[in-house]
Amino acid sequence: MTTRYARLSSGPAGTFLRLFAVVLATLGLVVAVNGVVPRVVVAAPCDAPVVNRVACENTKAGADGWQVAYRDPSIVGYSTDISAVPGGRVDFKVLTNASAYRLDVYRLGYYAGKGARFVGSVSRNSAQQQPACLRDGPSALIDCGNWAVSVSWDVPVDAVSGVYYARAHRDDTGAENEIVFVVRDDTSTSDVLFQTSDATWAAYNRYGGNSLYFGDGPGQGGQAYKVSYNRPYTGGDGDDNFVFNAEYPMLRFLERNGYDLSYTTDVDSARRGHLIRNHRVFMAVGHDEYWSNEQRANVEAARAAGVHLAFLTGNEIFWKTRWEKSVDSSRTDWRTLACYKETKGEQDDGLDDWTGTWRDPRHSPPQDGGRPENALLGNIFTVSGRREDSLQVPAAYGKMRLWRHTDLQDMAAGSTHTFRPGTLGYEWNTVPDNGFQPAGVAKMSRTTVQLNGAYVLKNHGDQYGSGTETHAITYYRHLSGSLVFGAGTVQWAWGVDDDHAFLTNTPTSDVRMQQATVNFLADMGVAAATLQANLVQATGVTDAQPPAVAYTSVSPISAVGAPYTFSGTVTDAAGRVAGVEVSTDGGARWHPANWQAGQGTWSHTHTPTASGQLQLRVRAVDDSLNLSAPVAASVGVSPRTCPCGLWTTADTPAAPDNADGTPLELGVKWRAGVDGQVHGVRFYKGAGNTGTHTGSLWSATGQRLATGTFTNETASGWQVLTFTTPVAVTANTTYVVSYFSPAGRYAADKEYFSRESRYLEPLTGLRSGVDGPNGMYRLGAGFPDRTYQGSNYWVDVAWSPVP
Repeated sequence: MTTRYARLSSGPAGTFLRLFAVVLATLGLVVAVNGVVPRVVVAAPCDAPVVNRVACENTKAGADGWQVAYRDPSIVGYSTDISAVPGGRVDFKVLTNASAYRLDVYRLGYYAGKGARFVGSVSRNSAQQQPACLRDGPSALIDCGNWAVSVSWDVPVDAVSGVYYARAHRDDTGAENEIVFVVRDDTSTSDVLFQTSDATWAAYNRYGGNSLYFGDGPGQGGQAYKVSYNRPYTGGDGDDNFVFNAEYPMLRFLERNGYDLSYTTDVDSARRGHLIRNHRVFMAVGHDEYWSNEQRANVEAARAAGVHLAFLTGNEIFWKTRWEKSVDSSRTDWRTLACYKETKGEQDDGLDDWTGTWRDPRHSPPQDGGRPENALLGNIFTVSGRREDSLQVPAAYGKMRLWRHTDLQDMAAGSTHTFRPGTLGYEWNTVPDNGFQPAGVAKMSRTTVQLNGAYVLKNHGDQYGSGTETHAITYYRHLSGSLVFGAGTVQWAWGVDDDHAFLTNTPTSDVRMQQATVNFLADMGVAAATLQANLVQATGVTDAQPPAVAYTSVSPISAVGAPYTFSGTVTDAAGRVAGVEVSTDGGARWHPANWQAGQGTWSHTHTPTASGQLQLRVRAVDDSLNLSAPVAASVGVSPRTCPCGLWTTADTPAAPDNADGTPLELGVKWRAGVDGQVHGVRFYKGAGNTGTHTGSLWSATGQRLATGTFTNETASGWQVLTFTTPVAVTANTTYVVSYFSPAGRYAADKEYFSRESRYLEPLTGLRSGVDGPNGMYRLGAGFPDRTYQGSNYWVDVAWSPVP
């Protein structure tokens, strides 16, 4: 470190002052000499001792023309492990008819905008025959692990952790292809640990013909149930799912700004995930769709240990996977990715661990399925295949701390800033009210999109349709102190760098998204060493005061089945309110209140399902992620007036008019908590559900107890059939009510009873599971004894207690 002065005294006193100042500067202190403050020049990135190896690495000369323009199938290959360590070796298995070729190895980074640096080369000057890849018949796995090693590259002992790129080049034709791997550093304690989405690369890779989406396998569309890392990458399903869509632009930005980081992979987060705890920030980047149980457990353990998490991802942690050995003779661990996707109703592999979606509660042990990803992320995948959508920040959200040091802080009230197309894509997330949200999730943006087509996920994992969805950047503080940032989009990286897949003539980066990235990393205690001149190095959180939240309208009484609204005020003295949450069961489950950024009031409407005391709670979070203590209130709930059913007239189906025209008997299993009598049957009618409808009450074993014909029907809505004589029914006994739809076109909400039971005191529509399936149907008229995905066909009972 050197110190320069604008002016110093002369003579012995000046000499003393100069020596004293140099000593203090060496200790990192700054003093004024003769009233002049010295300008301290910080050590250059490569000055000893080198603390930040990435900042030093990026002072080196980058390469030109390093990227393969076209993946030529006449030379393909892969590395025998997705990662290696400095001083280790990378073995490449190559398939080509060329007698001479070379692999040029580059490290990806910023390098003054060139994007990569040449670090070595290996060559082969003899022909090599490789056998046909292996195939596992039942799963349609393609595994090329039986190929022989072609060339090897010794990783230099001083190699800097990073994403590495091997360009395979034929000497005869000049044809080229690419191989990507990671050099990790298991001794690193870097500020940021950057994880690639390599499990998703493998899942979409079609080499040999099969992926987890397409091919000649046993799953839907010919999907395989297993894929191997022992294959060249073909880009068969598009570069949405490879390194250059998101990982590359993100690492360019981070390395350009000199962040202290090292790199890891999905595989390594599973097999050596304990090392995550050696870092301040774990950062997942891109389309990180496939996670194993080990990986999630390791990341959640890191969160519990106080490691900050930055999910610059979308559609992440969606499919649960299992790691298996390769099927070649080496039986190498961590080379086969299994995902049977049982959520789609496909083959069950017979093993205990579930490989459907993480959110799917059906058929799976509790430790596997039924753990929605938002429990970790704060948001959850909802929208697929929309690369053109733009992230938006309304003015009230622009005043949040995330956007400090940007002009979004000064937006006019009521205005909205729209970022470049693609910044909300290619797949993106929303913020649900599903009972699994972490406490105190703050929302830092709001983008609502009308989606016409098969874009919106409608069930646990395999059905898409139209709808209107709202995205939000989320941010919360875990009890451990860990901050969890959720971009909720695959392409957050498009907002920080323009060099990515699908690049057009229009840039996608924006200084505001770049600054937001600097800002949340500063909150996590991480600073840039070589910050861009147009960015500001932010400071961390200093506000420790939570918002103040109160009730202003709490009616003292409510009734079962009747909507009840309560409301109040919320303010924050030192920052901005970023979310309001309410509970109606004493804090067991929390829900987002009706509130928008910039509003000082909140409200929530709840329909009580049981009589007694309704235990209300409300709390609020600010943009520094301070969560207030719950404020309590209570409300008396009276029993409802009957005859009554499982639903009120205000309840309506999400899908009121199924296009199926098959004549069906449609029903629901239910029980009453006390003895009573059934007065009739109700059903919800869509406009296409025409013809004469009949209704019936059945015992659980199929004995018809009463029946009748609906009359005076309306064109749509709830229809009511009243039996001539009420039928006595016994408490805690299962019955079925049904109606016959001669023209089909019935209401049907799939997976309704797969998620939970329907309870409205004292009646319960049974959840599919212990008591068998629910959501019953029959082809033609008669007792409905079949089920399809726990669908709710919106059939109801008219019941009352014994007079």
